[in-house]
Amino acid sequence: MGGMMKTLLENPRTAASIHDYQSFSRALVPNDCIPVVREEFVRWLAEKDIAISEAPGCLEADGARATIETIKNGIQELLFCQLVEETPAGRFTTEIHASTDGWINISVRSAERRFVSVPRIAKALMRRLDLYDASLQLLDKPMVWDIDKIDDLIELLEDDDRHGLVFVAGSRKEEGELFNPFAEILSKWAREVYGLAQTIVLTPEATQELGHRIGHYAVGPWTLRTYFPGVDHRSSVDSVRHRYMGTDQLAQQKPAAVAKLLGNAARRHAATWTEPLELMFARRNFTRAATQRLIDAIEKPKSAGLSAESGEPSIVVKKPTEIAPQTVEPSTETEEATTAVPSVRELQSKLDLVQAVLGIQDLSEAAIREAAARITPDNGTLSDEAVETIESQLVEIEELQDELRDTTDSLNDIEFEQAEYQEELQKNQSEIRWLREKLREANDYESANGVTPEDEEWVRPGSCKEVLENIAPESTVVFTGDFAEVEYIDNRDQLGRAAFNLHHAFLALEKYARAKLDNEFAGDVEEYLRNHQNGGSSISAAKHAMNESKTTMGQWGKEREFEVPATVDSGCKAVMVAHFKLHRAGMSSARMHYLDDVVRSGKIYIGYVGPHLTNTQTN
Repeated sequence: MGGMMKTLLENPRTAASIHDYQSFSRALVPNDCIPVVREEFVRWLAEKDIAISEAPGCLEADGARATIETIKNGIQELLFCQLVEETPAGRFTTEIHASTDGWINISVRSAERRFVSVPRIAKALMRRLDLYDASLQLLDKPMVWDIDKIDDLIELLEDDDRHGLVFVAGSRKEEGELFNPFAEILSKWAREVYGLAQTIVLTPEATQELGHRIGHYAVGPWTLRTYFPGVDHRSSVDSVRHRYMGTDQLAQQKPAAVAKLLGNAARRHAATWTEPLELMFARRNFTRAATQRLIDAIEKPKSAGLSAESGEPSIVVKKPTEIAPQTVEPSTETEEATTAVPSVRELQSKLDLVQAVLGIQDLSEAAIREAAARITPDNGTLSDEAVETIESQLVEIEELQDELRDTTDSLNDIEFEQAEYQEELQKNQSEIRWLREKLREANDYESANGVTPEDEEWVRPGSCKEVLENIAPESTVVFTGDFAEVEYIDNRDQLGRAAFNLHHAFLALEKYARAKLDNEFAGDVEEYLRNHQNGGSSISAAKHAMNESKTTMGQWGKEREFEVPATVDSGCKAVMVAHFKLHRAGMSSARMHYLDDVVRSGKIYIGYVGPHLTNTQTN
């Protein structure tokens, strides 16, 4: 029934262990993926003295089972390579999925949950193919970056489309003689993160420039810092995610210990990845193919009794055994003459039973075939029911996987949003304490110690639709989007958090546009949110993004085109990459995309309020 189904039955896929190796990448030349992966897989097996043809199939030998399988899915071809090895350290399962669309996923799991080193085939693929994880280039060696690469580095750190980590090491001019040895030992520290992260050592000039550009998010001289995806160097709360190893810590540990530490960090992070949709669909395609092979194998014995030509049961009629005629001497004893009668009666009784069970009047071939034809549909119906049950269970499993994926994403989003709110609350509380102290210094003890009056003008909006419908005609902010998308969000945001943030985003954009039109402010929305808001209508700058990543725009940029008046664009469409994150909730996360056209038309156009548009992280 095939190696994959056997593995599915023996070792069902669960959440990735923090010790497993899991690498997802995209090739610069998509058409090279499948031929190169197949060739390297066969070569890798040969290094292990496992011979297998490149034709789809399964080979079992010497405690190892290897599989190569391809599936056509429309114009896309999918490849699945698998090696299951029984070793003294336990069972290791290597799975490689690849597609003519240009993506590759390498997974190595240890049944005993042992640390899985970087497989040789992963390094071989990195050498032969230009592999990227969004803006993260996957290499089997560290890179040395000078000051001219700082813009690229900051873009890489801020990229929230990448899955992998970035390890950055700093240096200093005063100890220039240490740079080459430091860069050399970095290759030993990084040997267990290839395919999972990118490792970069900065020259002294680059280290200094990075410090000037991103402040306390930078890396110090002779230290090593870990950067998770989506670095927001403007937020103080985000810096705690990106930890570093100091000079003393690096100097006191052996290279192997540092390599294991970094490798564990990369694998722990990889275990939290949301599986890319392409990979999820590929797995399901191969699972369904393996299930179909299993069903076919079960049904084959049932059809074995059918004539290949007629499709009817094949009846084999044995010739009666010929008995030579014998002369029987007449007997005068009645008992002797009737000794053969009981056996004939027994045979007739059995034939009668067969006729009764089959429901036929005689034992002719036509009658028996007719009875067989009546029986076969019942067996076929039973098989159809079994197939339907298996297919419905597969669908149910996939739906549960999707639900778990969405729930996990929602939980992660809620935790992150809670951290943002805690930061904002702490900042507001500190500001209140400072203001109260200033009031006391001014002898205004009543205001300093009194109860803060409620804001009578503030009314919490009931929905996003209500916020947008109440925009005044004379407003500098105009909604040009589809209310159906808005209602989708409202129906899933029972607590009105998206409406709350949409209201404040609208007020902030309105005040920004007024300030710009009155020549009181000359910057962009990002600068205004960070430095020029007042507390009455503010929204955290952390909820705003000026751009989308290159990967997102390259693949799904058309989704960011929304309606605008013909006075803005003759085609009545404009790309809107700037957006507010209104609410984090997995697949129901809400976004607002807008176009800042204040300089030309004096307006800001909100083209979209709805669920998160497609990127590398969305479902």
